[in-house]
Amino acid sequence: MHNTPEDHAHYLYDLISDAHEAPTDDYNHHQWIRPLELSAAGATFDQSIVENSFLRHTEGNRNPADVEKQKKHWKIILLNLTYVMYQRNWLLVPMDSKFYSQDNYWTRRLGLSYRPMKTIVDYLKDNNFVEYKEGKAYEDNPVTARISPLPTLTWLLWEYFLKIEQPIEPPYLIANTPDDGWEAIQHLPHDHYEIQELTQINEFLKGQQWACKGPVQLKYKNNILQGGRLYTPFQSLPDRKIRLRINTLINNKPIGEVDFSANHLRLNLAYDKGVDAGATPYEDIGEAAGGLPRAKVKEFITVAMGADHAGKAASKCALAGITRQDFQRLTDAANRVFPDLDLFTGWGIHGQNYEGQILKQVTLEGIKKDIVCLPVHDAVAVQQEHLKWAEETMLECWDRQMETSGLARVKIDKP
Repeated sequence: MHNTPEDHAHYLYDLISDAHEAPTDDYNHHQWIRPLELSAAGATFDQSIVENSFLRHTEGNRNPADVEKQKKHWKIILLNLTYVMYQRNWLLVPMDSKFYSQDNYWTRRLGLSYRPMKTIVDYLKDNNFVEYKEGKAYEDNPVTARISPLPTLTWLLWEYFLKIEQPIEPPYLIANTPDDGWEAIQHLPHDHYEIQELTQINEFLKGQQWACKGPVQLKYKNNILQGGRLYTPFQSLPDRKIRLRINTLINNKPIGEVDFSANHLRLNLAYDKGVDAGATPYEDIGEAAGGLPRAKVKEFITVAMGADHAGKAASKCALAGITRQDFQRLTDAANRVFPDLDLFTGWGIHGQNYEGQILKQVTLEGIKKDIVCLPVHDAVAVQQEHLKWAEETMLECWDRQMETSGLARVKIDKP
């Protein structure tokens, strides 16, 4: 495929450099600063990029201790900008001094301070290295200031992307907090089965190599009864408009992905019902709704299964381009084709729980055979030589979790 790591890194850069527009500016494409580090070539990065290209322009009359602090901030920001340029996200950079004076998770974890951050962000935007968007203090949903690297910066950073990783360390079992941050789930004993399983997975992964390397975490919504999806930074790499993720490597070998097909719909029909959704459930609903396309049906089902009220689902579908008329047609069609399907009951969060447990078991089965499995939403990525194994194991784990047989479907994707 690509003979050297440098060739592979350049190939991935070519893929993202074709996307000239800025990333989508919404909640799903905003990324907080991560604790990133370089697995190799660290000295080269520190000297040639951090010190020579940027630090010397912002040293001013600072004393040696403050210069060192500024250097640390530069390294954190540049590593994170390299990450988000491949993930097609905006990097959140709070420009409110009060944020840094509070006992905030990110400032506590990384030792960030307001003045060095402001100096760096001002320099980057004033010299056309990043696109900058101002934060806004909306009452219900404030937006943090954010930056996205421009081509003037990306060409300086691209070669380091595959050498950056997030340290694999606890916590692995976390829940989101009201301010949309993430904190460890407290008060669980060390021998709790999920902590033990996630520790086993992450200890195995420490010795492996892949793009956006980082911990595998099980994320719950607010507590261990809500949600429960496996997450790792790798799954944030784009793979629709830009087929980047599928063109990365695991331990220097090409990968493929095995996806569950229409998974939440199938999980719902299997749960306490044992109903087979058939080979093409989305297409069947679309046809019953008068010929609506699969993508629109999938969007509707995802929203309708996650919402606890039809009115909320209709409003969210409208934002996705589904008219009120199509919403009603899809509701009626889904009820006709699958009368046992639970819509508008908030069942989607239970589907996430089942999905997370199934993929966790697949990953643990992989460890037994020294096979790296990386969770990707409702799929796993493995080296191509293990695709058949992954297909069989995913179906087995699905049946075991749902206490059924033959109700799941999978599909294989390769570069």
